[in-house]
Amino acid sequence: MTMTGQNRRNFLRSTGGLAAAFSLGAPAWAAEATPDVQGLRQKIDHIVVIFQENRSFDHYFATYRNPRGGRTVNNLLNAAGVVDPKFTNMQKNPEGIAYNYLPLPADIPGFQNAALENKPFPLNPYIPASANVPWDPSHNFHRMFAQVDKGRMDQFVALAMHNPKAPPATPELLTADTARIAFELSKPSGAVLGYYERADIPHYHALADEYVLFDNFFQAMSGGSTGNALYLAAGRSAQWQAAPDKLKIAQTLALSDPPYDGKGILINDLPPLQGPTETAYASLKIAPPPEEQTYPSIGDRLNEAGISWAWYNENWNSVKPWALKTAFGPGDGSAVVDSANLYVPHHNPFQYYPSWASNVRAGHMRDAEDFAADAQNGKLPQVSFIKATGINDEHPADSAPQWGESWVMNILRQLAASPAWSRTAVIITYDEGGGFWDHVAPPQPDEYGCGTRIPAFLISPYARRGYVDHKFGDTTSVLAFINARFGFQPLGPRDAKAYAMLDGLDFAQKPRAPAFG
Repeated sequence: MTMTGQNRRNFLRSTGGLAAAFSLGAPAWAAEATPDVQGLRQKIDHIVVIFQENRSFDHYFATYRNPRGGRTVNNLLNAAGVVDPKFTNMQKNPEGIAYNYLPLPADIPGFQNAALENKPFPLNPYIPASANVPWDPSHNFHRMFAQVDKGRMDQFVALAMHNPKAPPATPELLTADTARIAFELSKPSGAVLGYYERADIPHYHALADEYVLFDNFFQAMSGGSTGNALYLAAGRSAQWQAAPDKLKIAQTLALSDPPYDGKGILINDLPPLQGPTETAYASLKIAPPPEEQTYPSIGDRLNEAGISWAWYNENWNSVKPWALKTAFGPGDGSAVVDSANLYVPHHNPFQYYPSWASNVRAGHMRDAEDFAADAQNGKLPQVSFIKATGINDEHPADSAPQWGESWVMNILRQLAASPAWSRTAVIITYDEGGGFWDHVAPPQPDEYGCGTRIPAFLISPYARRGYVDHKFGDTTSVLAFINARFGFQPLGPRDAKAYAMLDGLDFAQKPRAPAFG
């Protein structure tokens, strides 16, 4: 829909003049778009989902703006184009007292001589986007809810890290007040307020310039990797209804984060019992039983419909010999060295379901190195999930932002060089926010989510150029997109209500050539 001259002036005025200050003209799609499901089904043959790790939206796009103007982005910039002062002194200790200066991690060399005010700051001078440091903010289920602090978003610094000297869960501690528990079990770190800018992750900002950026997209479930990977595959987490009470915990001591909640739902990371898994016996013996996961996954839906699909995992060929073993089977079972530089079992959701062995035999598990050949040779599945491992997944303490950015861009270039490009839609997103601060309070569609706002892109020849999609979405929106394309019934209540991410696609336009080199 083309805007009239008067409407366009009203639109620019409503954005506070920020867009007009550096705009080359707002595009014609500045009005709300209309989803085109029929166009999706007629013109998109391949859906590719790239699922990275542990970065929040503000952590990557706090100061993003499109050089051509157009739709504004819900980030930290105010109408003057600077980080809004309202975020100063926002972070508080567990007793609700604002920090004067941010507590900083002295074990990271860049912070050793730093003194930073209590406000968001550019992170690159302290942890360069091209470097990795042995530092990983905490982001478990209850802790993330506590960081969000009922939408106030003011406890990310206070609860950033687990206290390595935390006392045991004694009866005295169980009955302590919330502030004391937080002080006892946590270690503050102001580094979680740091953000990267265009010069640090230029390719991601350039993708936002050219394609669809979602600025209201959240991890589906509070907490860490496993639950959100399971939401990507099935719209819910795994369960063990007979989980012993000792694996659960009173809400009073929520920050200690048990693996299951009172209903036996998996709320924190545990490895799968099937396929290549880890060697930690203590974790394996409490992992969710595959036979209890009787609800459908998106893999089941695709199999039933005869639609080709694959989970492409980096280094899969290295661990494939263990794929059809179980953790407590004969011989060496399914145990492999659980190195994040090799393979991370709890990042592959399909290992948790009874259909795992049949999916392996059917060739649905493939190595990431196979992706380029499959795309080039016309063998790209209709639905592809792509998972990096270790140095390429952007997970702090394993990977630097630029390392993962480079890996993602390589995947896109492989796809762009293939005959599949003109009929493909790529969704790039993250499993969760990784403990990094974001200023937008997550919606709460149910008792399990959402968690932190995360980056998400939609890349396609039919993507509206520089479109910022403001609609609420979460990880289950990926399922809704797949459901819309293939006419599937929802897997459950979450993807039934999820936004299908279609507004940024314009199937009336001529398909565009790749806008990256």
